[in-house]
Amino acid sequence: MAGFKVGYFVGSLATKSINRLLAKALVRVAPQELQLTEIPFKDLPLYSHDYDKTTRRWRRHSRTP
Repeated sequence: MAGFKVGYFVGSLATKSINRLLAKALVRVAPQELQLTEIPFKDLPLYSHDYDKTTRRWRRHSRTP
């Protein structure tokens, strides 16, 4: 049977966070046909709506005088 690759995020950067411990436990009990891989969000680019031109335009027009 072909396996499935599944990526998961851990909601904390801390190495001893409860989220990371739970993720590791889930990896241990997952079926063998699942290849689980953590997707570290520390490596993802950060997004801030402050830099989004559409959001700035909406804010400017939604202010009350």
